[in-house]
Amino acid sequence: MKAIREGSKTIQLYDDNAEINLHMSAIEMIALNAGASVKDVERIYEIVLKRFKQVAKVKGFLPILVCRRVKYLLDKRKNSKGN
Repeated sequence: MKAIREGSKTIQLYDDNAEINLHMSAIEMIALNAGASVKDVERIYEIVLKRFKQVAKVKGFLPILVCRRVKYLLDKRKNSKGN
């Protein structure tokens, strides 16, 4: 399972293979729709997931909330490059 170290604490991003598959499907769909590479989207997605997972009370909504935030960030990045 993938984990991210933050200071002295390690945050487990995914609890099991089903969760990995769920998030990877979301990452691939975002990349396809945004015209971005899967690697770029995965990097942004995991940063957002880590932040949201630390404070989430209902973990079932994480894929939806993280997807929305990642799409927003990619759109913002795209628009700032266009200016």
